Amino acid sequence: MNRVSTEAALRLSILPARSSLTALCLLLVVSFPVRAADPCFYDGVSQSPLDYIIRQISSRYDTPAITDTSDAGHVMLAQPLGECSITEFLNIATGETPHWHYRLTRSGVVIYFTAEEKTSSVDKPLTEEIIVTGNSYIHDPSLASRYSSNTLIEQADIPAGMLSGHGDLTAAMTRLSTVAFTQEAGMDRNISIRGLSSDYSRVLVNGMPLLATSTSIDARGSVNNSRSFDFNVLPQGLFTQASVIKSGDARSSAGAIAGTVDLRTPMPLDSNARQGSNNQQWLSLQAEDNARNGAGGAAIAAGVKRVSDDHSRGWLLGISYRNRSTEEKGFSTVRWQAADWGEQNQLSADKQALLASGQVFSPRHNRYDILHRDQETLGVSAAYQWRDDYWGNIDVAVLGAQTRQEMHEYHISSSGLKYSDLSDVQVNDFAVNSAGMIYGDFSGVDVRSEHNHEVDETRIGQLKINWEKYLNTQWRVRSSLGYQNSEFKSPVHDKASLMAYDRDFRFDLRRNNRISVNRYGFDISDPGQWQMYSINLEEDEVTNQYRVASSEFIFDDGGDLKHYLGAQFQGFFNDREEAEYSGDGLSGPVGDYYQLTPGNYASGMGLAGLPHRWVVGSRDMIRAQGVDDDDLIADPLQQRKLNEYTWSLWWQTQFEIWQLRWPLRGDIGLRYSATRQQVRGSWMITDDAESVRTTNGYQDWLPSAHLVMTPYENLLLRFGYSRDIARPSIDDLTSPLKMRSSAQLVEGGNTNLDPSHAHAFDLSAEWYGRQGNFFSAGIFYKRIDSIVVKESQNVSLSELPYYNPLWDEDSQNGEEYTYVRPVNGPGTDITGLELTLNAPFLFLPAPLDRTGISLGYAFSRASVRYPDEENSITLPPPGLSRHVVNSELWYKTNHFRAGITTRSRSRYYTRVPAANGNDSEGVNASVIWGAYASWDINKQLTATLDGRNLTNEAFDLFVDSTDRVYSYSTTGTEVMLSFNWKFD
Repeated sequence: MNRVSTEAALRLSILPARSSLTALCLLLVVSFPVRAADPCFYDGVSQSPLDYIIRQISSRYDTPAITDTSDAGHVMLAQPLGECSITEFLNIATGETPHWHYRLTRSGVVIYFTAEEKTSSVDKPLTEEIIVTGNSYIHDPSLASRYSSNTLIEQADIPAGMLSGHGDLTAAMTRLSTVAFTQEAGMDRNISIRGLSSDYSRVLVNGMPLLATSTSIDARGSVNNSRSFDFNVLPQGLFTQASVIKSGDARSSAGAIAGTVDLRTPMPLDSNARQGSNNQQWLSLQAEDNARNGAGGAAIAAGVKRVSDDHSRGWLLGISYRNRSTEEKGFSTVRWQAADWGEQNQLSADKQALLASGQVFSPRHNRYDILHRDQETLGVSAAYQWRDDYWGNIDVAVLGAQTRQEMHEYHISSSGLKYSDLSDVQVNDFAVNSAGMIYGDFSGVDVRSEHNHEVDETRIGQLKINWEKYLNTQWRVRSSLGYQNSEFKSPVHDKASLMAYDRDFRFDLRRNNRISVNRYGFDISDPGQWQMYSINLEEDEVTNQYRVASSEFIFDDGGDLKHYLGAQFQGFFNDREEAEYSGDGLSGPVGDYYQLTPGNYASGMGLAGLPHRWVVGSRDMIRAQGVDDDDLIADPLQQRKLNEYTWSLWWQTQFEIWQLRWPLRGDIGLRYSATRQQVRGSWMITDDAESVRTTNGYQDWLPSAHLVMTPYENLLLRFGYSRDIARPSIDDLTSPLKMRSSAQLVEGGNTNLDPSHAHAFDLSAEWYGRQGNFFSAGIFYKRIDSIVVKESQNVSLSELPYYNPLWDEDSQNGEEYTYVRPVNGPGTDITGLELTLNAPFLFLPAPLDRTGISLGYAFSRASVRYPDEENSITLPPPGLSRHVVNSELWYKTNHFRAGITTRSRSRYYTRVPAANGNDSEGVNASVIWGAYASWDINKQLTATLDGRNLTNEAFDLFVDSTDRVYSYSTTGTEVMLSFNWKFD
């Protein structure tokens, strides 16, 4: 019996009584042979797709239904025939199809898949629920998970093997949620949720915390040793699910005031992996090209899945490899400062008075930057699952990844203007505006060129084992063990510097306030004009490690209450070691130890008068000095360790109250968390390093409650409350004192920092319409009791917490230094609004009825009083963009998809106050445009074309509220062509 005849039979079976004879005759024709004696029966042959079964339940019984598969159009169930009650209908549909079950509740019907044999319909866990309201079948996994969850969770499924582009990991997250990312070499690096920096977020992989470290140039923070996660080290093609949880519950680990990101690798028996046959393979190939600078790359991802015939066992293996080169060009100043210019009698009286006032800020370095990167990423994921009635369910997931980056930095700067005393520099002319000196003509300036060669490696390994056992029909236990290790190493960080002394120099920011037009009093491409100046070698290692063990008991008797009791131990360990060699005071001509910068710097910069290339020192210059890694000095004061041990207990009750006029569901819970923190390092009081150990501890009670009310089947009202903490950044806790004599700056950490605590409230309404229409509006409020801020004081070296004799060589006698350290500052109130819209334009004529828009908007507002030398500065907390907008205008058919995307955020601050008398540092607003087109050539092959950063949007760092340029660079427009095969 085909689907058409089945549908006819079902429609005719509910005709009015006066047409019953006609209906019966027609029913016999379209359904022959039948057993008329049975009012409800199964003929042993007829089948219908699951989505059609769900529509029958909705229309025939006026009952909403949900299922746990996003591919309901391809799953076939038995088709009940005749006059059936809803229970009879469901018993036939699921009873005649192995591994499918149903659960009938007051809110509707749940149809779900499990690998185990049928036992009771009330004792199996449900996953990834997809909703039906009325006649509307909602199959978007993001909407499904959001609807079914008590907490506010936004989830996206990613096709296996998906490489970079519109469908990659971070792009999927921006589509499903209004989150923002910082940029590094054209890739997403750190996430911001609800206006808070990534230090306030937690990243999980397969339900376990993970912390990965990478590096950047100095202007963007160099090595990341905070609690923020670097997404750019993750291999693409290995993850199939990304969730953003914005309102946590008692069962969630503490440490995420902003939100939690949960990334999942595929599992062979999970719903995302089980579609199709038991044996599956996939292969993805991708070619990359930068349309603006000629850089490019290639990538490959592949995988295989095997599942036993009875669905009790399965294994899966995936691999991913990517090779990518990038070119980044720009301009930087390394902050601005007000200097002492001494007497400049050659200037007019007005200009002399202006300089003498000490209020004119000028750029310390007027520096051109070229960054060439070659990146390689290799990743492997493996999983094994076993289902057994006696031993329970066992899941094993393994993830390994390695990222290697080789970077060459080329700079030319007016380093002679970086000092606070510039009385030996002659000022020929200058011009100012509200930001400071935007034009300057000087004599007697030292010009420096630099070549920095760096090799960095990040290795990640994770093992996660889950075990679940049904003790009886009401009780079950879940336990897990996890181990994660992340190692960052920078074995090569060599810098060769050349100097041209006492030269004429001019900079001009009047035409473009982000890129200066510099003029040098000599030919910067002539090696005979340069002298050797210095060589510097550095090594850096950061190790992060998690060890987690947890166990949870669940009581579910099939009623309206479900209880959870659990305990967890988590150990976190951070270890950082640094070594360096500084060889200043070199002299003599550069000879043959030089090279010209690659390419043409001026090409594509859009500004006339820029240099094409300049001379930099080569690596042979370092070899010629006889310097190698054996000369590196591991300063004991720069070695430090952090150990954190956290014990947690929790209780949570999940409830459903369907007797109310507006059905209500939700959860309430309480989590107890105790943390012991230990920082180990060395400090120096006399001439010997002494080991020091600082211990801190704190305990927290973290309640949570969530309510979901259903006025209509397609309308939800949500309320959520939670209390959470965010632990201080690792560097803020462990950093030893470091002095930068040229900047008159000393920076250090603070081992006595306390965590930030927050009360978080959410209130939202969600409407689920027909055919993919969705709209939600929500407001949120977070009360954070304390935010870690930088305290700045002017001190002499003798006033610092401890003394390092190495400073004698660098210190300038009798001068004061700016001492910057983190402290627990005042708290803040964050209020915000989130709007989400998905709207197909079905009202338009064909083919425009295939178009639509997806839009996410977040507004966040907060302010913090930052301590300054005498007063305070009131600005938003670090990382908070007041406006974040992610949008997509799309066109979709059954086999073709295309769209234009935007990701935009307003300016945000990264440091308050800043150094050298500036009130702040931050990143200016940006809008990143993208486009994509995807075509299903057949059932197995899909071709995708992606364009990223179509307008070559710059990464624009500013310093001070006057918007002085700090660092400004572009990476070009990347175009990616990929082919994805899937085989059963």
